[in-house]
Amino acid sequence: MRADINMRTQVDQSPHLLMWIASVATTLLCAATIAAFMAWMPTAIGNPEDHATPAGVASDAPTRTTCAECGVIESVREIDTRGDQGAESTRSYEFIIRFPDGSRRVFNEATPRTWRSGTRVRVI
Repeated sequence: MRADINMRTQVDQSPHLLMWIASVATTLLCAATIAAFMAWMPTAIGNPEDHATPAGVASDAPTRTTCAECGVIESVREIDTRGDQGAESTRSYEFIIRFPDGSRRVFNEATPRTWRSGTRVRVI
């Protein structure tokens, strides 16, 4: 007695149409999400400059066009200020930023930043 069993495994079957649609939709959604987070596509809600850092603080915002408030950190310096008559010394950080027009501005921060010389920043 010969029994021919014709079994089809899941691997041999083509994926169902809904699975194709779901996988394409998921791929497109992931690509759009990554593009939005990386600022590769324009925003539909408001102006991106509305969500900027507070005034007087440099930000790590990417620079795409030449702008007056965009610059490059030229130098970073740690400043120790000694207190009088046994008072504790304080530490601050000085950043010199060079702008496209050649001018420079000095900013002082009380807390250390991760910015280094050569980092592109936007002063708001």
